[in-house]
Amino acid sequence: MWQLNFSKPSVTILTTNILPVIVCILLFFSHLNKVNAQPKPSMVEDVAVEINSISPNDTDFSDLIALKNIIGDSRIVLLGEQSHGGGSTYSAKVRLIKFLHQEMGFEVMAFESGMYDCAKIWQHMLTGKKMRDEVLNSMFYMYATSTEVKPLFNYMDQQMGGAKPLSFCGMDSQHTGEKSKQYLISDLKTFLKKNNSVIQNQKSWEVFERKIADIINMDRSTTDEDKTEFYKVIGNLKLELANFKPKESGFLNNSGFWIEIINSLESQGKRYWGDIEDMDRDRQMASNMSWLLKNTHKDKKVIIWAHNFHIARGLNPVLPMGHFLKKEFGEEMYAIGFTGYNGEFINFVNDKRVSIAKPSKSSVEQSIKNLGWPYAMIDLRHLAENSTLKQQQKGRLFNFNEHSFVLPKVFDGLFYIETTTPTIRE
Repeated sequence: MWQLNFSKPSVTILTTNILPVIVCILLFFSHLNKVNAQPKPSMVEDVAVEINSISPNDTDFSDLIALKNIIGDSRIVLLGEQSHGGGSTYSAKVRLIKFLHQEMGFEVMAFESGMYDCAKIWQHMLTGKKMRDEVLNSMFYMYATSTEVKPLFNYMDQQMGGAKPLSFCGMDSQHTGEKSKQYLISDLKTFLKKNNSVIQNQKSWEVFERKIADIINMDRSTTDEDKTEFYKVIGNLKLELANFKPKESGFLNNSGFWIEIINSLESQGKRYWGDIEDMDRDRQMASNMSWLLKNTHKDKKVIIWAHNFHIARGLNPVLPMGHFLKKEFGEEMYAIGFTGYNGEFINFVNDKRVSIAKPSKSSVEQSIKNLGWPYAMIDLRHLAENSTLKQQQKGRLFNFNEHSFVLPKVFDGLFYIETTTPTIRE
């Protein structure tokens, strides 16, 4: 039988033959550990721009100059937000707005807030009143009461006396503000009287006024009888308004403006009463914004401030505002979504802080994190044909919940803030 011979000469031969192999193996694993310890290549590095600051007080825009080529000739820039409670996102948006206004000639600031409320705010601003005061209880409260948005209000107030003020409007189909409560019905009646309408003298008008007050106060209770009378007045208003011609160029004397307001109130009522799906809000928001872009702000460069969800597209079968605007305006618009890696935000439903869990290792947020930059802008419109970003990716674009997206179908660009800080309310 063959046996192992452990005599001295055999051990010497064994050691001589195997030792180099062991050394090579150890060197290989040492090299492998060093490779694994290094950051993995980022799928975004070829299309990422490092941003130095998100402070609205930082007016050195050298880090944002690349956006001129990225945005190009786009007439409409949409700025999103992952939640309504991220103070750092608000700050970044204010700085971007200053850049777009000062360096790229954008002239109009449109907010996710009631179309009529914002028109009334702007009307008051034209008479010398301050935006920072007018927005309280009229613009959506998460914006009006957040300290990080205040620099924008102050900036717009300052610009009112300049050669190129930043105009203001709202596009939301929901009307819940103090301006709507105080003035909407009276302004509508004034407009109707100017155009010799007698609708406000009809019996159903009393029900119409009462239901408008309920809608603005977010009172969802109603009866079938009240709904029938309300819809009757809505129908009559639409027929008359379609035949009116505006006598003045301002919002409140423009029949097209009042058509959008009536359509918005109808949509709001139907959603509250369960007659249509809640997503109709976005369809009407898009209609409102389209009217503004083609009428009172025709040929002007417009910035739109709204939640990531509202400016998104490519979420079929869900159709947010961004879907309709993209279909109508195409390459004229450039939508920038926002995302982040960690931190906290405020849940405005209960005013509590929410901690943001770290994203999965295969997410787009982790890929941007690998760059080692606290802030970055990712251009999704001008990707190479073989870019990984054109494939399905994990991302946390809506309230920091992770889903899979083909990112260029959702946004044109992505603004990254590594650590989100919660907004501070006044």
